[in-house]
Amino acid sequence: MNAFAFSSMLTGVLSLLLSLFVITRRRNLKLNRLWALTSLCVALWSFGLFGVTFFNNFKYAYLSQVVLDISAIFLPVLFLHFVFLLLERKSFGLAIKFFYILSFLLAIFSLTSYFKKGLIPVFNFKYWIDPGPFYIIFPLFFLALATVSVSLLIKYQKKFSGIKRQQIKYVLYCAFIGFGGGIFNFLPQFSQIYPIGNYLVGLYTISITYAIIKYRLMNIRLILTRSILYGVLVGAVAAFFALSVLVVGEMIGGNTRTSKIITYVINSFIVVVFLEPIKQVWAKITDKIFYKDKVDYQQVLQEASSVLAKEIDLEKLLRETAIFLADRLKIKEVSVLATSNGDFHMIASSNPHKSVFTVSQDFISYLNQGEKMVVIEELIRNLSDSGDSDNQDQIKKFINEAETLQVEMIVPIIEQAKLNAIFIFSAKQSGDLYDQNDINFFNVFSPQIATAIEKSKLYEEVEEFNRELQAKVEERTKSLKEANVGLEERNKFLATIQAVTNLINRTLDLKQVNQMIADSIARELSYVGGILSFIDHDKQVLRVGAITNTTESKKALALLPQDPRKYETVLTSDYNLGAKTVLSGKINFSDRMSDFLSPPVDRKIIDQVQDRLGVQTVVGVPIFSEARIIGIIHFLLSVKRDKISSMDLETMTALTNQVGITSRNLKLYNTLQQANQELQDANMRLRELDKAKSEFLSIASHQLRTPISAIKGYLSMIMEGDFGKIPDPINKIVRDLFESASRLARLINVFLNVSRIESGRLKLEKKPLQITELITSVIEELKNEATKKELKLTFKESKKKVPQILADADKLREVILNLIDNSIKYTPQGSVDVSLDFDKKNLTFMVEDTGIGIKEDEVKSLFRKFVRGSGVAQIHTGGSGLGLFIAQKIIKEHGGEVWAESDGPGKGSRFKFVIPLYDEKAVQNGLENKE
Repeated sequence: MNAFAFSSMLTGVLSLLLSLFVITRRRNLKLNRLWALTSLCVALWSFGLFGVTFFNNFKYAYLSQVVLDISAIFLPVLFLHFVFLLLERKSFGLAIKFFYILSFLLAIFSLTSYFKKGLIPVFNFKYWIDPGPFYIIFPLFFLALATVSVSLLIKYQKKFSGIKRQQIKYVLYCAFIGFGGGIFNFLPQFSQIYPIGNYLVGLYTISITYAIIKYRLMNIRLILTRSILYGVLVGAVAAFFALSVLVVGEMIGGNTRTSKIITYVINSFIVVVFLEPIKQVWAKITDKIFYKDKVDYQQVLQEASSVLAKEIDLEKLLRETAIFLADRLKIKEVSVLATSNGDFHMIASSNPHKSVFTVSQDFISYLNQGEKMVVIEELIRNLSDSGDSDNQDQIKKFINEAETLQVEMIVPIIEQAKLNAIFIFSAKQSGDLYDQNDINFFNVFSPQIATAIEKSKLYEEVEEFNRELQAKVEERTKSLKEANVGLEERNKFLATIQAVTNLINRTLDLKQVNQMIADSIARELSYVGGILSFIDHDKQVLRVGAITNTTESKKALALLPQDPRKYETVLTSDYNLGAKTVLSGKINFSDRMSDFLSPPVDRKIIDQVQDRLGVQTVVGVPIFSEARIIGIIHFLLSVKRDKISSMDLETMTALTNQVGITSRNLKLYNTLQQANQELQDANMRLRELDKAKSEFLSIASHQLRTPISAIKGYLSMIMEGDFGKIPDPINKIVRDLFESASRLARLINVFLNVSRIESGRLKLEKKPLQITELITSVIEELKNEATKKELKLTFKESKKKVPQILADADKLREVILNLIDNSIKYTPQGSVDVSLDFDKKNLTFMVEDTGIGIKEDEVKSLFRKFVRGSGVAQIHTGGSGLGLFIAQKIIKEHGGEVWAESDGPGKGSRFKFVIPLYDEKAVQNGLENKE
C-alpha cells in the first residue's frame, strides 16, 4: 500500500467515523443530518480514491472511480446546503434544489464516456481517470460551488458574534483545507502535477473535529472528546497488555502456560493500579488541548462564597462579584442589573468603563416567565428543535435582543418568587460555549447571590431606616424646641386671657369691665398700655371708653388740655388711622400715635405723650360684636413693628374679641334684666286678676246655685203635677226649661270645682261603692238627650261581679257624666257604648263613640283648662273647655289616670279612666298609720 492510498484510507475512515458520530447524536437537528451526509460523501470520495490507487484489478478500480465521481459531484452541493443552514439564510430553497438537480444530472452524465473514457496509469499509480471531452464541466462545477460556499462564509462571518462566529471561522478554515486539497486531485487530468493536496484532506477531518470539540459545532463536543479520550486510552492499554505478554513472557521462561499466567496476573495488576492515574493524566492532556481554560468550579464556588460573605453594601457586593466571576470563569464581561422602582438598570459591571446597560421590558418579562437561567445557544437550538410554538415570536425577540447586546448567558436571581437581579454574561475569553458545568455552578451559586442580595437590601433598609430615624429625631427635636417655645407663648396667652376673664367676671358693670381690660394690657401683657374707644352710633363718632391707668399714663395724660374722654373721632376714612381701622375692619400699624389720635388731639401734644410713655409702635385692632364693629383698641408697645410676633397679634385679637363678647353679653344681661322685671310685674298683675276671677266665679256660682236649685225644684213639681194637670204644649216647655236649668246647674258646679281646685279646697269623701250604680244613674239622666239625637246609648255590663272601689260618689259621678255627655254631644250619628273592665288591682272605665274623632296632635292637650278640640264648635256651640280638666284632677285625686284615644278625625273616640279597686286591709293600715 502506497502512502497516497493510505492517506485516502485514513481520511475515509476518519470522515466515516465523524459522520456516524454526528448522525447518532442529535439526529433531529437538520444541520447535523446535513453535515453527516457531507462527511459521508467525503468518506466515500476517500474510499473511492483509495480503491483507484490500491486495486490492481481494473474492474474494482473502475467501480471505485464511479463511487469517487458520484460522491465528489454531490459533495460541494451538500457543503453549500450546510453553509446556508449554518449562516441561517432562509431564501436558498430554489437555488439548492437547482444545484441538487444539476448534481443528479451530472452524476448520471459521469457514467458516460463523455465524462471519462476509462482508467490510465499516471505517475506511480496503475489506474487514474482518463477524462472525456466534457469532463471539464465537473471541476468547473466543483470549483464554482466551493467558491460560493467560501464566499458566503467570509461575507457573513462578521455578522455573527460569540461562539457562532468562531464556529463559522473554523468551518471556513476546514473549507480552505478540504477544497484546497481536493482540487489538487483534478490537476493530473490536465497536466503532469502530482495530487499532493490529497494529503491535506485528512487535515480537514482533524480540523472539523477540533471545531466540534472547541466550539460545540453541531453540539457533540463532549461526546467526541470523551470518545477520543477513551479510544486512545483503550488502545494504549491494549498495546501495553499485548507488548507485556510478549516481552515479559520471554523474560520469565518463554511461551509456557505458567509464564502466561504469571504475565496475565502481573499485567492485570498493573492495569488495575495505573489505569485511573493514566486516565486522569490523559484527560488533563486532552483538556489542555481542547479545554485549555478549564475552570475548577468547586474552587471557584468556595472563593465566590468568601466574596459574598465579605461585602454587605449592595453595589460593592455586586461589583466585586461581577469582577470575580469575570476573572475566575474567564468571561469577557459580566454585568449586573438590579431593580429600582420596578425598573431594571445596571448597578455593577466587571468593565470599569461601562456605565450603561439597558434591556427592554419584553426581555425582563421573558425572564420573569421562565425564572431560570438562559443559555442563548441552547435556547436557539431548542427553538430549532421545537419548530412552531406558542411563544416562538417572543423567544425570537429575546434571542435577537441578546445577540444585539452580545449576551450569551443570563442568570436571573430569584428570591421569594420575585426577580431581584439579573447577571448578564458575554462570551468566554476562550470562545467556548457555556456548558453544563457552568449551569451546575450557577444552580448552586445563584441562591447564595440571592441570599446575599436580600441581606444587603435588609442592611440598606436598616441603614436607610437609621438615617430617616436620625433625621426624624433631629426634626422632632427641633420641632419640640419650637413647640416648647410656642407652648410657652401659648400658655402665656391662655394665662393672660384667663386673667382678663377672671377680672371681667367680677362685675357686671360695663364701664368697670372696660377699665379692667385696659389695665390688664399693661399688667398682664407687659405692654405700655391701651386705649379702648367705642362707636356712638347716633353721632357716628368714636369716644374713649377706657385708658390704661398707671403712674406713667397719668403723667402723660396730664399733658392733654382736657379729659381724653371728651375728644370725638369722626368716622370718615380720611380723618385718622383709627377711623380708617374701624371702617375697614382691618388691623393697622404705625410708629406714631398721632396717626391714630390726631385729629382731634393736637399732633404735637400726642408726640409729647408718646415720648413720655416710650411708645414705638401702635397697633389698632377693631372690636367686633356679632359681625359688626363697635369700636377699637389702641395697643401701645415699646418695641419696633418687626419685633411683634404672631402670638402677640393673636393675643391682641383674642383680647379685642373678649371685649366684643363681654360688651354684647353685658348688653344682653341688662336687656334680660329689664325684660325679666317687666315679666315679673306682668305676672303679679295676672295673678291678681286670676285671683279676682276665681273669687268672682266662686261668688257668682254660690249666688246662682240657690236660685237655680229653686227653679229646678218648682219645675220638677210642675212636671210631677203637684200644681195640677197642665196642657201638653206647656208641659213640653216646662221640660225644656228643666233641662236648661240642669245644664246651668252643672255649669255652675264646674265653675265651683275649678275654683276649689285652683284654691286647693277640693275635698273628697271617699267611701266603698259600686260604680255600676253611678253609671246606670248617669245613663238614665242622659237617655233623653241620646234619644233626641237618635243615638244608641248602651251600658255593656260585665258578666262577672264588679268589685267595689273607694271613691267620692258625687265627684266620680260628675266625671262619668262629663265623659258620656261629651260623647253624646260630639256624635252626630251612630252609638255611644259604656263598658267596664277590671283586673286584680284596677278598674277601667271606657266610653266609646262613633263621633267626629280627635286629631293625633290634640289628644294630649284636651285635658288642659279652656281647651276644646278643633271643629267641635260647629257641632256644639256650648261648652266651657273645663269638663275634661276637672275630670283629670278628680281622677288623679282618686289615684288613677284618665286619657283619650282616637284613630283620627271622623273615626270616633275612646275616653278611659283607671282607678284602684277597694282594698279593705290597705285602707285600715292607712288609717292606723295616720293615727
